[in-house]
Formats: sequence, structure tokens, C-alpha cells
Amino acid sequence: MYYIEAAEGACRMIRMLIVDDEPIERIALQRIIEEGSPDVEVVGQASNGREAIEAAERLQPDLITMDIKMPGINGLQAIEKIRETNKAVKFIVVTAFDTFEFAQQAIKLGVYDYMLKPSRLSVVLETIGRVANEITMIQQELASRSLEQVRLQKMTPLVEADIVEQLLFDYVQSASLAELIDLIGFPSGRDGFVMTLQFSHDMAEPSHLRDYDDVYLQLSELLLDVTNPIWLGKMSGNQVPAIVFVDGEFSYRAQAISVAKKWIQALDMKRGLRLFIGIGGLCKDVRDMRKSYHEALLASMDNTLSARYCLYENLTRDDIQAIGVRTVEMEKSVLEEIRRGNLEAAGDQIAKMIDVFEGAQQGVVMSQQRIFEVLIVVTRMLQEMGMDVHTPYFPYTTTSYMQLKAESRLLIQNLVQVGEVVETDLLQTMKLYIQKHAHEELSLERIAATVDRNPFYVSKLFKEHFGMNYIDFLTEYRIETAKQLMQETDKSLKEITFEVGYNDPNYFSRVFKKLVGHSPTDYRKMLIRPTNKKHM
Repeated sequence: MYYIEAAEGACRMIRMLIVDDEPIERIALQRIIEEGSPDVEVVGQASNGREAIEAAERLQPDLITMDIKMPGINGLQAIEKIRETNKAVKFIVVTAFDTFEFAQQAIKLGVYDYMLKPSRLSVVLETIGRVANEITMIQQELASRSLEQVRLQKMTPLVEADIVEQLLFDYVQSASLAELIDLIGFPSGRDGFVMTLQFSHDMAEPSHLRDYDDVYLQLSELLLDVTNPIWLGKMSGNQVPAIVFVDGEFSYRAQAISVAKKWIQALDMKRGLRLFIGIGGLCKDVRDMRKSYHEALLASMDNTLSARYCLYENLTRDDIQAIGVRTVEMEKSVLEEIRRGNLEAAGDQIAKMIDVFEGAQQGVVMSQQRIFEVLIVVTRMLQEMGMDVHTPYFPYTTTSYMQLKAESRLLIQNLVQVGEVVETDLLQTMKLYIQKHAHEELSLERIAATVDRNPFYVSKLFKEHFGMNYIDFLTEYRIETAKQLMQETDKSLKEITFEVGYNDPNYFSRVFKKLVGHSPTDYRKMLIRPTNKKHM
């Protein structure tokens, strides 16, 4: 009973091979197993030692009952040979010789148990059940270890990302950092450097292709193709930091360039994204990696280089000074992207500004103030364009550059979302105004004045929401009104021309034909007005 209960929790059926030179003994034992041990499967029989060796290699049994006295290769010799290729298999020897010498040999070969010939049915089942139970427990333990290994493999990237975050960013390193590092283990060589992988959008592609999560997954899979040990950080905006450890006999520079080229070749221009890699200097201690990270940020500022990567050590002093000056150009880019309605691109530009501040080791608080000043300028520009937006503010002092990036993107999104709610009301108001005054002289300035907005902003709004400018919208409405008048009234075409807002019947006729495909006269002839139907 004990054996049966234990076997019910087994990972799989116990595979058993019967070895005996007497056919009747083999048949009898197999029948006993089939009737009394339902969780043990007899997968084969062998009549001598040589057959046993071949069958064990072919069938890979978990348990072998081995007769000792057989012609040719005897049982003990077969056990020794099988052990060379299968360390896990368990043996029960079957013998008529109960001697001390035999027991010594059996113990030396690691035989688990033995049965004397002949044995009672209960003894056979008890002995096989005891060994099978041991095999089951070993299988369960191996399965548990395998599951833990899978869990550890899945957890390792998360642990690595947490370690990178603590080492590179402004968080106070937790007391568990050393434990996390011990959990995944240090690479054999501790010298390393930081890479920043930055993805910029190909503006020729639609913005909905910007799937950074998918690219991050591809990046994680590519680690298997790189010989250097790498700890990959989390993606923040359009940037992924990575700590790369030097490995092998090649120089830091050679390894850095090799890794960069592999990633660029595999990921560049995926899903409309362009990859550029900044590479920081070599550090001897993993806790000094923030310095290499700052260098990598500075090295990634000029992402127009054809090589698609840049080492910090290649930058001259003039290059570094020029990078600081570029923040002014970035501010202009932010304003331009906002004006165009490219919110993600504006967020990317602000993130790059923050990277410059971090690379130059400007304090987080000072960086937050600088970004706030940029957002104030953005707000004023939107207000000048006629959008009703609120003054942005950071709800609390930011404690890290990563947090500053996230908060800045959120503020930009909120600014424009406020504007979008207002835009809906504005469009409805302007649409009704145009319909009401379509017969009058309507200029863009007059329409904008009705909603107290900038004419440029009104023109942009029409284009984005209606796919046409205001004059095309006005023209279409006038022509639709003219078509309705032709069908519902007996007014002359000249009267209709003036009523819908045109002063020249010939010009009206040309516009009508362009939009409808027929002249006003032909169109009217094609109509069957309700008044005509009544006279029929």
C-alpha cells in the first residue's frame, strides 16, 4: 500500500527492464509486475548480459532486475558496464547465492536491493515497490529542481534590471543590492562599462509603429548571441541602459565595438526605429558604473554619426562643450514638435535634454527647474495658438532623472489633452458659425475671431480634424446647400448663386462642376423634384 500511494504522485510511470536467462522467470516476473504494480511499466526483457547492455542503452529504463548467473557476460559485469552510461538507473539483483562475497560486490556496484530465488509474491512486490518509491521521489525532486531553474531563469532579467537601476540612477542603493548580485552571480571578470541604446523614430513611418516593448523583447533575446556577460536595464522612454562586462583576451574597445555592431545590425530600423549606442568608459568596480553611464549619455548626444555608435573616449573637450550648447537647440526642437502635434517626439527631445543634464552631472533639482522653464515656454506658445491650457507644475521635487523624464512626458500629454477637450467645443462652434454665415464673406480671420483664437491655429485645427482647410469646408457646404435648393425650390440658378454666397454665376458654375461632376444646369435636369411628381 505504501508503494502504491507514493507512486500515485510520481512524475511518470517507472520504466523497468527484466534480465534473466530463464524465459519462464522473465514471463512470471513481468506478470507479477503488471498485476501488482500498476505504476511500473515493463519496457523490455533480456536473456543475457550483452542483451541487457544493449537494451539498457536503447530503452533507458529507470529500474533493472538483473539475474547474476548468466552465460557470457554475467549480471555483475553487465551492471558495471551499464553504470558507465547511466548513473541514475537502479538495480535489483536476482540470485540464488546468498554469500558475503556477493554482497560486497553488489554494494560496490551500487546495487539498490536484491531478491533470492525463489521469492514469495509479497516479497517481490515489496522489494520492487520500495525501489520504485525511491525512484519516484528522485524524479519529483529533479522535477522540482527543474521548475526552480526555470523560475530562476525567468526572474534573472528582472533582478538584473533592478540591479542596473540601483547602480546607475539616483536611487539610494538598498541593503538587498549585494544579495541581488549574489543571487545571479558576478561574471568571472568584473571590469565593465555602460552602453545606452537609444531608439529614435523614423518620421517617414506612422507613429503607431513605435512599439518599444517589442524591441525590448528582441533586445533581451539577442543577449544569447553576445559572448560578453550583460546586465540589461529597463527601458525608459526610448532608451535602454546596459552594463557590459569585459570577457576574454580582447581589449575593452574591441569588445565594446563588437557588441555595438551586433546589436545595431540586428535591431537597426526595426519597426521604423533607428538605433544609436553611446558607450561609456571602463570601470574596475561595478559600483562605479554611474560614471560610465554619464559618459555613455554624453557619447550618445550626437546620434547623426553614420557608425551608429560613439565611444566616450573618442570625444574631444570641444565635443563635450558643444553638447552642452545643444540643449538650446533641443529646446527649439521641443517647441517645434509641440507646434506640429508630435507629442512623442517632443517627449523624446526633453528626455535627451535630461540625459545631457545627467551626463554633465547637473543636479536633479536644477534639471527639473530647467525642464519646468521649457514647459512654461511651451504653455505660452500653445496659449498664443489659441489653446486654453493650464500652467504646468511638478507636484513634488523629483528625486531621480528617470522619474523626471516620466513626469515631464506626463505633463506634456496633460497639456495637450486639456487642449483637445477645448478643441472639440471650438470645432463645433466654428462649424455652426460657418453654416449660419456661409452666404456671407467669410475670412479665416473672421472665423478665428468668433472663438477668440489665432487664425494659424484655426487653420491647423481644420486640417487635422476635417482633412481640409476652412475654405474647402466652406465651399463644400455652399455647394451642398445649392444642390438642396435646386431640388426643393424653383429658384433660378442666378438666385441660388447669390443665396449660397457667390457673386459670379460663372465662377459658381465652375466650382459646382468641379465638385459635383456636372454643371448646375445639367444637374438640375437630372433631378426629379417632388413638385414634378405631384403634377404627373
